Amino acid sequence: MAKKKTIEIEGGIIGPIKRTLITLLLVALVLYIGIHIISRTDGVRSAVADKLSNGTRQLITLEKCGATPFFGLRLHGLSFQGVDIPEAKASFNWFAVFSKEKPLVKQLRIKSLDIEFRKNPVSGNWEPLVLHDIGSKVGEVIGLKSIEVEHSSLPRFPSHVINQETLLQLDRAKVVWRDSDGREIAYITDADLRLRTGRFIKRRVIQTIVNCGHIKLATGNALRDFRLEAFRVEGSGFVTVLDMADSNGLYNEFSSQTLWQDLNLYLNRLTQVEPPTAP
Repeated sequence: MAKKKTIEIEGGIIGPIKRTLITLLLVALVLYIGIHIISRTDGVRSAVADKLSNGTRQLITLEKCGATPFFGLRLHGLSFQGVDIPEAKASFNWFAVFSKEKPLVKQLRIKSLDIEFRKNPVSGNWEPLVLHDIGSKVGEVIGLKSIEVEHSSLPRFPSHVINQETLLQLDRAKVVWRDSDGREIAYITDADLRLRTGRFIKRRVIQTIVNCGHIKLATGNALRDFRLEAFRVEGSGFVTVLDMADSNGLYNEFSSQTLWQDLNLYLNRLTQVEPPTAP
């Protein structure tokens, strides 16, 4: 009899708990579906485009957007001066508000990125100005003369949103540099970029892997099926090259006795490009 009464009491307790859990799960499911539906509305699309435009001082257009399964953001048809991004996906550090170093955007993956840098005939800056640092530093790697400018005069990506901690992935990217008359002077096509992180003796290691189908250097020389793999230990200013070759097995642009020193110098400059702070 006592055993029967105990079972009845346990059943009486488990029943309400089970119903509460089911109710909470249903509410969570409704909220989850609601967030995904709302994220695809024109209102959210316009708000995202306006936020990006205000943050970069560029007129940005966006065809559509939506949430990813894990509450990231997927963008389609994003474009502004000299840049077309058919598809991009961002994942977020939701606790970034509690950290001064961690950016809001944890990982950014861009498919079929198309950038066209054009030299401003007056200032010599690479336009679009918001990407001048990238255009200048990557251009330096492939032989274009570096342009030093007053950073305070350029529009910038807010560092609390995107900085050197953001893991960038590119799929089939294309970058073209043109002079002030519109003539093509260098380009990179079919570029894939992967940044991976790991740990080495309690320090964060960032591995960079680049594959490019075709690179036209500023000298006019061309590289095909170019591959570069390097890594950097967080806190260290030195980049170590693990693998570097084109289809001919050589990177002729740096064929000198100081091959590794020269390339490390370029890579160090490249890794020091930090999206600047907000104006």
